[in-house]
Amino acid sequence: MRPHLLSAFVIILSAATIFAADLSITSRVTGKGALAKDGTQVQYFGPTRMRVNHTGSKTDTLVDYGQEVIYNIDHGKKVVTKMTFNDMQESMRAMEEQMAGMPEMVTRMMFGDVAEVKVEQLGADTVMGRPCKKVRITLGKMVQELSVDPSLQVPVKDYAKAMSMLNRMPGQAGLLFKRVYQETAKLKGVPLRTHVTGLMGMDITTEATAVSTAPIPESTWVLPAGYTQKDGGKEMKDALKGKR
Repeated sequence: MRPHLLSAFVIILSAATIFAADLSITSRVTGKGALAKDGTQVQYFGPTRMRVNHTGSKTDTLVDYGQEVIYNIDHGKKVVTKMTFNDMQESMRAMEEQMAGMPEMVTRMMFGDVAEVKVEQLGADTVMGRPCKKVRITLGKMVQELSVDPSLQVPVKDYAKAMSMLNRMPGQAGLLFKRVYQETAKLKGVPLRTHVTGLMGMDITTEATAVSTAPIPESTWVLPAGYTQKDGGKEMKDALKGKR
């Protein structure tokens, strides 16, 4: 899984209308597995942009839906890697071609049967004193338990559709991601607690500690000065060409 998409995957939010107010959520992330990075996470959502800052991995992810570009900001290496949505899609298509010959049983062992989905309503829950509805979604080997605050909205138009596109992956992994966002798009509200287990040793909990609907400062969307700029799309496509 591409590191700069980790934050987007762990968030797993529902679709919302473009008329909602800005939304900022500070969370505590804990867990184990290859994708786990304990620390504080801050998610910023505006009508056309999203940013996730994670102290555990010392990386930020900035998505500009209007410009159709995603930036991975590595504070440890002081590098900003840019990738357009188009480059990402082309790279994933190339990966799908390379994986076409992989036996289906191998991918099923990793991800399970992602055609099977089970949604369970677990009743009422409370996060930070805010009333939530708890839902369990089982997709293949992955199990998500979400405590959703129905009073909140993400102000990105067609958020789930956009995230499904951004997280396109080859093979069974791709089907898994697609189904994840299809199911979460049906939820009304924003998860304030998410517990994800069962996939590649993953056991990660993300729990909100603060929520704000105040306007997000414009400085939040500014890339850090003095960092090396890299073209991630070109690098990925060149690497895939080398494997042919």
